[in-house]
Amino acid sequence: MNKTAAKYDPGTEINGNGWLSLHRNENLFVGPDWTVDAARELVAKAEIANYPGPASDNLRNGLAEMYDVSPENIFVGNGSDEVLADLLDLLRHSYADMYLLDACFKIYYLLAERYGFNVRTLPGNTFKTGEVNVDGWKGLAVVDSPNAITSSCISQASLNKIAGKNNSFLIWDNAYGEFAGDGVPKLIKKNVVVVRSFSKFYALAGLRVGYCIADSALIAEMLARKDAFNVNGFAQVMAVEALRRKSEFSGLREQVLACRLELVTRLQALGFRVHKPGGNFVLATHPDCHAEIIQHRLMQRQIAVRRFPDALTANYIRITVPPMPVVEHFSSVLSEVLVNNE
Repeated sequence: MNKTAAKYDPGTEINGNGWLSLHRNENLFVGPDWTVDAARELVAKAEIANYPGPASDNLRNGLAEMYDVSPENIFVGNGSDEVLADLLDLLRHSYADMYLLDACFKIYYLLAERYGFNVRTLPGNTFKTGEVNVDGWKGLAVVDSPNAITSSCISQASLNKIAGKNNSFLIWDNAYGEFAGDGVPKLIKKNVVVVRSFSKFYALAGLRVGYCIADSALIAEMLARKDAFNVNGFAQVMAVEALRRKSEFSGLREQVLACRLELVTRLQALGFRVHKPGGNFVLATHPDCHAEIIQHRLMQRQIAVRRFPDALTANYIRITVPPMPVVEHFSSVLSEVLVNNE
């Protein structure tokens, strides 16, 4: 594969005051107070002078209790990126090809190159149709649903079909799953891994904590091969505390969904076409003003949104859902941008 295609662009780095950052899908509904207060209380417990728990046992126990599985079904990594990397490092011995959606999380291409996979596209024109067509297909599929680019979800029926193929394997990257109301399957299959993150729903992006739920034999292999102390001690205790406060985050989720609906409504009123969202962000295109122009004009007004210059997505902007006052401000500025379109 072309090495230039595997570079990951994290988006514009914002510096200075006055910027509105709507381009990295961070959870904008969680204020800094809880992390600051929790950090004061937990920093001693983290025992930063010592090496952290090598297998993140306390966090694995907490996750296992929440999902009603065994801790032997949980692996915790330094962000979901490391979880995906360790998974693919194992699976490269069984599969030569990695099948992806036609628009997907860009880090997959970097990992495919790192571990020698040939990248293939799952059939179905998912960007347009919202579904995959796996009739006659089999192999290794990495599916981000909700999708990291479009925010749309693949139906559970389609995911089941992917996982139901003989000699096939599904990595369901469900980083935004809490916003979509996705449930983790109670029956853990040998050929399905569900990957989740503390970066989005729990707003701990800066601490880099991801995890997966999978068959215990696969988890044992991952634990045996991972970096020795892969998740720092402070991140572990903060993630455990986040689980303890899950009900608070669930309440904030309802605010996200209400503001997402309002954002979509306002975008549509301005003439945008919006992909049906499942995450804490939306993807939109306007028939009369190219996305690159919109992005540039918003940047001039200190508002950052994301654009992916690939063939399918070049004329779309991706917008993180903000609280209601910001939705109002953003839609007002966006209206001005469109009125001034030439």
